[in-house]
Amino acid sequence: MRRLVVPLLGGLALLTVGGLSGWQLHKPAADARAYAGMRLVAVQVSLDEAPADYLFWGGDSQVELQPGGQGPCGLALVNGGVSGATASAYADYLAHLTFHAHPGLAALTIGTNDILLKNKPRSPEAAARFEAAAEAIVKRLQAVSPRVVVTALPPVGREIAHFVDAGAVADYSQRLRGLCGRIGCVFADPFAAIRDGDTGFAKPGTMRDGLHLAAYRPVLAALGPTLCNR
Repeated sequence: MRRLVVPLLGGLALLTVGGLSGWQLHKPAADARAYAGMRLVAVQVSLDEAPADYLFWGGDSQVELQPGGQGPCGLALVNGGVSGATASAYADYLAHLTFHAHPGLAALTIGTNDILLKNKPRSPEAAARFEAAAEAIVKRLQAVSPRVVVTALPPVGREIAHFVDAGAVADYSQRLRGLCGRIGCVFADPFAAIRDGDTGFAKPGTMRDGLHLAAYRPVLAALGPTLCNR
């Protein structure tokens, strides 16, 4: 039986749903690692059973929380999101996934867990680590898919300003835009409609808990034109 190596998560980004306590920003790393292990098994199962042509969308909870049953561009969606993943953690995860059938399209949404204040995201060292990890992810996706779309970071709610550096939302998004210009991925911003200008914060009423969106289907709908223009 093939073993799946699970590296340590750098941060957590799961919500509380229906009164059931989910992962929080302070959840111990051992719990995060256990969750990631279970999630990655599920992702690999989906990849093993994927059709000949499909969309693989990798990233963090902003991807994992996308509802099932959506078929962008007429393709099956394989949800590769791992809640809590930083760019560095996701690069490690992706290296251990096997793509028996290659996706016709690949997408990436990553960065929310990298901009926690405790990570000092706008320090030169943290920003360089993020860019290097994002590049590793994109190159891995480019090795299995002819078209890779990378999204901007979503905005955050003002109620979590004491946890997250909202100013880093635009900074890291621009870094991803520059990365795509340099290595040939496609950059898109499906979160534009919920941004409160250039503040890094979301418009009132568009977030569920400050960290996660109130509605995810509109994001995939907004991303659709870029995904399907191939």
